Amino acid sequence: MNLLAGDLGGTKTILAVYSNENYPKKLFEKYYISSEWESFYSISEDFFKHLPDHISLPEYGCIGVAGPIKDQKVTITNLGWDIETEELSQLSKINNIELINDFSVLIYGIPFFKKSQYEVIQGTLNSETKTNQELVAIIGAGTGLGMSRGLITPKSIFIFPSEGGHREFSPRTENEWELVKWLKKKLNIQRVSIERIVSGTGLGMIARWKLDDPINENHPLQETLKKMDTDQSAFTDLPALVWEKANNGDKLMSEAMQLWLNAYGSAAGDLALQELCSSGLWIAGGTAIKNLNGINSTNFLDAFSNKGRFQSYLKDIPLIVLKDPEATLFSSACRAHLSAESNGRLS
Repeated sequence: MNLLAGDLGGTKTILAVYSNENYPKKLFEKYYISSEWESFYSISEDFFKHLPDHISLPEYGCIGVAGPIKDQKVTITNLGWDIETEELSQLSKINNIELINDFSVLIYGIPFFKKSQYEVIQGTLNSETKTNQELVAIIGAGTGLGMSRGLITPKSIFIFPSEGGHREFSPRTENEWELVKWLKKKLNIQRVSIERIVSGTGLGMIARWKLDDPINENHPLQETLKKMDTDQSAFTDLPALVWEKANNGDKLMSEAMQLWLNAYGSAAGDLALQELCSSGLWIAGGTAIKNLNGINSTNFLDAFSNKGRFQSYLKDIPLIVLKDPEATLFSSACRAHLSAESNGRLS
């Protein structure tokens, strides 16, 4: 029996077929630029059209989607895509297929992840996840800020989706207060959410705030800012340029990175406190993979645990960085595997 797994985002979409084993094994994969396709259904049609003859059609499937799921329906706003499992099931001929938020689905991968797929940066990861009740949470900065939480028991895995990245950002320093005031004026908004700052996009905004100071008018990245008026890709590239400059010793961009890591660590600590995820907080998303050293630094870790009377509690919570760029895809396969093993009756 084979499984269909998917990772559907505003930028890219990956579909793959996995074998239904205790550790699902990838058999075939195809990568798509989402914006180049009319709909997810057209991507699905293309995928099955190119599926090699020696690979049997999947019988169970799970698609991790960047967005909130309601009644097995989702809208990918920036693409104008509406997706529902009923239509997807008819197209793919898979009766047991489901849509799950791309961060929530990672919970299903936790019992299956191999050590090569993650790195523990604080505490000790409980090796008996499959035999104990485990409260876990996930946070991940990418284009936005994803969050989720879960309960792993010997017989079931329960997920609790979240859009906590859209909560109000709470400034802790004078610098953060100034940044929030600048963002409100720059973006003409009344409130600033956490993901306005704690995301790849947010890092770019922090850099723009720094560069907006007349004292920095001769900084090399000013040319990039000028391009943004006519070329949107220049803004997309800005976070990577900030990392590059900071890693090469640029003082201003190092300050931007430090502020970003402090804000990220604090947001992660708030989530850990809210969920009391004593069995681990998993840090996912592209920014963690690209900036593992920064996540595993005092800038992040001190801000994570700096929560007053709960500081010692937070220092005991395992912090695990997901290094596998296809963690969502793999976790979707794990969910499909669990569903197949329970004959579609998985809770």
